[in-house]
Amino acid sequence: MLRCTVCIRDWMARNRLKLNEDKTQVIWLGSRQQLSEATVKSLTLTNATVQLSDVVNDLGVRLDSHAADHG
Repeated sequence: MLRCTVCIRDWMARNRLKLNEDKTQVIWLGSRQQLSEATVKSLTLTNATVQLSDVVNDLGVRLDSHAADHG
């Protein structure tokens, strides 16, 4: 996952964009069983450590890891 984040950061830099690590959010999405098996609770980036969240916002869209539980 860290390698993927580094690739995204490098792509953004080549395209004159900047990954703001202080505002980066990470969420696991999957079935209840898959989520229960996830052991990673944080992602260490170059300049920040990001805690995984149950809910994140992306371009004004709210993503909830438990949305499937609500029907």
